[in-house]
Amino acid sequence: MASTSATPQSALPGTNGGLSAAQKLMQKHDEAHQTTIEDVPDEEDLTPHPHPISSSVIESTDENVDAPGWIAPMSTKAAGKQKAEIVPGKENTPLLDTQSDEVFPGLGGAPKPVQAASVTPIWGAKKGSNGNGAATNGSSTPKSGTNTPPVAQAVPRGTSQSLAGQVSGPSYSFLPKDLPRSATKKPLPDILRDINKKYRTNLTQTTGEGGVIKISELSAQTPDARKRQAFKELGNQITTKASSKLAIPRSARAHIIGKQGSTIKSIQEMSGARIQMPKMEDTPVPEDDDDYINVVLEGNPIAIRMAEEAVSKIANERGASVTVKVRDVPAEFYPHLAGPNNALADALEQAHGVQIRIPPYQTWTSRPPPVASVNSEASVFLPAAGDNHITLGGDRAAVQAARAEIARRCRELEQELTILKDNIDRGRHQFIVGNRGLPVDQFFAETGCSIVLPGQGLNADDDDYEKITIIGPADKAQVAMDRAIDLAMGMQNSSLTLPSAPGAKEHARNITQYLRHCKEIEKIEKLYESHIFTPFNSDGTAAPWQLYSRDGKNVIKARSEINRILEAHPPTRMTTIPMDPFFHPQLKARIAPKVKSDYGVNVVIPQASESALPVLLVFEGDAGSDFDFQVPRGRPSPAEIKAFQQGLQEARQHILDIISAQSQITSTIIDVPRIFHEKLKRFIKEEQQNRAADEFPVRVKAEGTRITLFGPKPSVDSLVAKVEAFVEQATEEEKERGFTLSFDFPQKHANQLIGRGGSYISELREKFDVDIKVDDGKVELKGPKAKAEIAKAHISALGKQWADEATYILKIEPQYHSEIIGAKGAQINKLIDRYKVQIHFPRSARNVRDDQSNADATSEAGRRATRREQEPDEVIVKGPKKGADGAREEILSLLQYYKDMSHTASVSVQAGQIPSLIGTRGIAMDEIRQATQARIDIPNARDFEDPSTRVEIQIKGSKAQVAQAKKLIEEKKEIFDNTVTKTLEVEKKYHGALIGPQGSTIREIVIKAGGSDNPKETARTVQFPKAEADGNAIKIQGKADIVNKIIAHMQQIVSERENQTTETIDIPTDKHRSLIGRGGETKKELESKFKVFIDIPRQGNGQTGVKISGLPADVTNAKAHITDLVKEQEGETLQVPRKAHHSISDNGQFFRRLRNDHKVTVDHDGHKVPAKPTAPSNVRANGASLPLITDDAADAAGAHVFKVVDLSENELEGDIPWVLRGQPEAVAKAKAAITAAIEQALRNSTIGYLTLPDPRTYRYVIGQGGSKVNSIRKATGCKITVPRDQAKDEPIEIVGSAEGVEKARDLILQAVLEGGNANGNRS
Repeated sequence: MASTSATPQSALPGTNGGLSAAQKLMQKHDEAHQTTIEDVPDEEDLTPHPHPISSSVIESTDENVDAPGWIAPMSTKAAGKQKAEIVPGKENTPLLDTQSDEVFPGLGGAPKPVQAASVTPIWGAKKGSNGNGAATNGSSTPKSGTNTPPVAQAVPRGTSQSLAGQVSGPSYSFLPKDLPRSATKKPLPDILRDINKKYRTNLTQTTGEGGVIKISELSAQTPDARKRQAFKELGNQITTKASSKLAIPRSARAHIIGKQGSTIKSIQEMSGARIQMPKMEDTPVPEDDDDYINVVLEGNPIAIRMAEEAVSKIANERGASVTVKVRDVPAEFYPHLAGPNNALADALEQAHGVQIRIPPYQTWTSRPPPVASVNSEASVFLPAAGDNHITLGGDRAAVQAARAEIARRCRELEQELTILKDNIDRGRHQFIVGNRGLPVDQFFAETGCSIVLPGQGLNADDDDYEKITIIGPADKAQVAMDRAIDLAMGMQNSSLTLPSAPGAKEHARNITQYLRHCKEIEKIEKLYESHIFTPFNSDGTAAPWQLYSRDGKNVIKARSEINRILEAHPPTRMTTIPMDPFFHPQLKARIAPKVKSDYGVNVVIPQASESALPVLLVFEGDAGSDFDFQVPRGRPSPAEIKAFQQGLQEARQHILDIISAQSQITSTIIDVPRIFHEKLKRFIKEEQQNRAADEFPVRVKAEGTRITLFGPKPSVDSLVAKVEAFVEQATEEEKERGFTLSFDFPQKHANQLIGRGGSYISELREKFDVDIKVDDGKVELKGPKAKAEIAKAHISALGKQWADEATYILKIEPQYHSEIIGAKGAQINKLIDRYKVQIHFPRSARNVRDDQSNADATSEAGRRATRREQEPDEVIVKGPKKGADGAREEILSLLQYYKDMSHTASVSVQAGQIPSLIGTRGIAMDEIRQATQARIDIPNARDFEDPSTRVEIQIKGSKAQVAQAKKLIEEKKEIFDNTVTKTLEVEKKYHGALIGPQGSTIREIVIKAGGSDNPKETARTVQFPKAEADGNAIKIQGKADIVNKIIAHMQQIVSERENQTTETIDIPTDKHRSLIGRGGETKKELESKFKVFIDIPRQGNGQTGVKISGLPADVTNAKAHITDLVKEQEGETLQVPRKAHHSISDNGQFFRRLRNDHKVTVDHDGHKVPAKPTAPSNVRANGASLPLITDDAADAAGAHVFKVVDLSENELEGDIPWVLRGQPEAVAKAKAAITAAIEQALRNSTIGYLTLPDPRTYRYVIGQGGSKVNSIRKATGCKITVPRDQAKDEPIEIVGSAEGVEKARDLILQAVLEGGNANGNRS
């Protein structure tokens, strides 16, 4: 490649050898920056590449993490992302016209004289200018690290003069060595002739003194665009490649790049030159924000001149304005420079015509204000830290003047201002200035002083944690401090110390972290109009909370509410898991939702600033997933605590199992040249997306050329190997970047290949990693040979595919367009992807994004040029015939479906009904949708403040679906519209009576009024206030008639309670049981019959008083009845021989018969019941000789054991009283029965105990349905008891006379023998 040096303008023939002072000064500046035409250097060699300070994450599962920010070599696309900073100012015309022949003559002849004073640097004076373009000190040498714009380019930029001396077209001049004969394949005149013929232009070549070649296009009739095309074509015919540097103001950089790189891309497309903008991190940090930077232009000489011309034009327009940051002003001066309500800053703006931004300064984080002055010495103020500086923007001279004025004012403030500091409780700072105090501007306007508070980054044990600073004149500072103290102390305060038991510090931190996380603190603040301050100490533990409110009652209420929450959250409800912060993003995105739904445990992940803290688990139960979940209050029960511990243990183990399954966390650093970073970022992103579902992604950061991979060791090692292989391959491919491959492509499909705004061709460039140019039926690929070949095959296939193309125009009514397109184009994009076609809807129907390239693959210019105006009801399908046919059929099917489903209806409901229609988590509305299959759109209830506002619910679907859904919703609407809500004021002392035991009374009231018997519905219908809440209002909700009946019934009960009286009647304790009855039956009957409430003392406490409450008349009647009842039940005593007691009672069966048959109860007046005769001990266990169960049945029956007990020989003497209570007639009958039983018992003086060898034979004694044993009883007159649990070897008990017992034994043995023989015959 040829390499030549540019010649200074003064050396060109025909130029004026005398330079003005300004030109000489600029020429001196530019000695180190002479433009040369040379071999294109490697991009990495242009500027050094220090590691940037910032780093960025390539991939993160956290949606809040910014996208990767690697800086690749500045492409047009990447460059276009730089935000242009618009600085208002005067729009100056270029002071030095690089296209003027008067300045740069290229032909012979005397030029017009040039006034030296008018020659100034192209983009205005640098720092130190006095505003008229001349340097104030005779030198413009810049400080180290900044760039100075060069003198006007050494070679004339070339303009042309018409006969009248007016420029009418572009003109470029070249020295012979810049454009040698060998630079073109054909003679230059022949090339110009061919180009003129092709583009219908008039390119002319002239040769001036010294062989300077000048090429011009002076035709006034030729459009400028065609002239540029002709010059670009001329450049393509020149084989010489060159490079040039052009200095521009830094502030013009973003404007040259343009939005999304559009401007720089258009310049490159227009000229054919490659433009390299310097990366911002590769340029030295300037002292001023508007120094000069170098732009590198590469290409053929014509392309370079055209690009220089376009770049210089933009720089001329933008170079007169400047944006500067004033870095030497202390932040403490900012409020005093801005003035009250920014008045001083506004005045400075008006005076100098600049824009001034003075940052607010009311809190500090990294550096506190200076200490107060001592011994009347002035305080030492330091420049503002970080990047928090005053910004000036506007005309350069005006900015300098404003800056000087600010500096002068700062010197005055250094002498005027003093500093006062004082400690005020940190929680009270918020009431001085800010949202909960005075506006900062108002405080400054009132006091003439500024106030600075400590920032949020401090801990409670820091020295400056509670210190406020007042900055102002000495005579005003103390007044301002007093004002601040008054504001701070205007709130009532209460301190809440969290539990201090062992381990309580951690629990206090956990409960504070949890309540902050679920925003419960904010809810309490809003509910009680208070402010709660929850600080942390430096060791991460929670400091005491501070509660503030202007009303002391609210502080007490808020404190009580917090205590109830703390009571509900003991340490057993929480646990922690120490965890590497690496896992936090995945824990939040993947694990926490499942833990909450499966185990009822909320996972609280520390903020990024608190990543050293452990992960907190809090048990919330199933209710934790509800939308309206309320943080629990009140002490939990032991059963609930057990559930807490189980849920936390299971959730903790689940998380630990997942984390422990991951390998050791490690990191690896790889050095990767920056030119590969953008490709590497895409490569790593693709690799991460293809990882296993249970594999945690590797986190990647970039610092300069150093890439850090951080994550589980196997994943990191695997990704490192892939990255190293990728970089090695990319390095080899980079060596082949010069390979070029050209082939023919149908020009009629060029627009499709390019895509809208170049989107499709950009996609192909990224996919195949090659540069692609499309021009006049040719496609040129530049890049590695293998990738170029693959790209060629793909593009050629596209050309063939598009050649077999069909276009259909479908007539579709506009109202169906949006539904066919789908939300954000989702549905139509599926068709585009499936059938590989283009689908165009009329522009008015589109709701897809502007950058939706698939929906419109042709460029705007192509469409306008080739397509007629699209009608509103036309949808165009274009693509390969097979795909177009399929897309057309599917669109028409969709159209028919939407026509069938286009029936609509609306139901007007109250906004307050929407939550109940939707139901918990949308269950109620989902049921209607599933039942009807209709589409139902419901407005957001939160959008309406008044719940009575009528809103429309839209229903869409088939005719039947719409009708069914409308009917269901209207039914619910009717119920809701007829629902009224009333309140009834009832003193709380009556609430218990209205509710009743376990809600029985209120449930009965609701049911009698016509309400539901469902307990949940009952609770919703009648709502009582909480016991601890203020107020007595009971809320009743439902249909008007039901509500009125409920209220009337409740009022009746309350009225009765208010008028009721209570009397006490003494009833002996032994009579209490008879008043209660079995299961409380007697008591309930009495209460229901007399409409009273009876309170009977608990058994065993010795109290005899029975309280009767109710209306006076009812109480009198009930009292009389109970008195009579007790008198009737005083009873009659009958003496029963003790030895006959058990024979008569028959294990309590006799007492039950008396109670059931005669309503007579029996007690023994406190006497002890005699001991029951004991049966003989286990015969088998005692080793008695009994046959085996396998022996013959006759032998077994004869081998029984029989023992007789004579009761007449019983040692029990005397009688036991039986007290009979009941109606006199019933008692007489009972007495007769007992007398007969005594006589019978005395006759039955013998008990026999019969033990059989095989307990299974007892069934033969009982017989079917007890028939056998009943017949034996009848035949012998004995009581026979066969044991139920025969496995315990209990004997058969026979009670009767001696003769009867013997006879019963024989009959039993006979029954056993008969039963055994019968069973043997069956077997």
